[in-house]
Amino acid sequence: MRWFHAELLACPACGNTRLIIYPFKEKEAELPGSPEKVKCRRWCYLYDRQASSVPLKSCVSTCMSREIEEGIIVCPVCGRWYPITEGIVVMLDDKYRDDRKYLDFIKKYKERLPEWVARHMKIPPLTSGEAETQSQQK
Repeated sequence: MRWFHAELLACPACGNTRLIIYPFKEKEAELPGSPEKVKCRRWCYLYDRQASSVPLKSCVSTCMSREIEEGIIVCPVCGRWYPITEGIVVMLDDKYRDDRKYLDFIKKYKERLPEWVARHMKIPPLTSGEAETQSQQK
């Protein structure tokens, strides 16, 4: 996922467009052919400020040359979270998503999230077998 794609996203659960992105793994990416055409219009998610206050030169040298390979997107309004795996954002409506599928992902990266975000996220409860395994590991 590219940083400038974040402006196109909205939380499927509540419709909020001001999502919080936490990249865990990034890679250098090829620059788009016409940077001025893909520059964010409303909000810069990389610098967390109005897009109009970020010069195109900064966008080209930082935002447009980076791709998020692993990360998480959190909705600060409803607490839903969406993983970014292999550069793909998985944003499914609740009726289609299975959060248990991503428990390993959350366990792997939970320490890298700010505490308030980890508390605010709606993480599914562990099943009794998973809880038992986790307590044995401690």
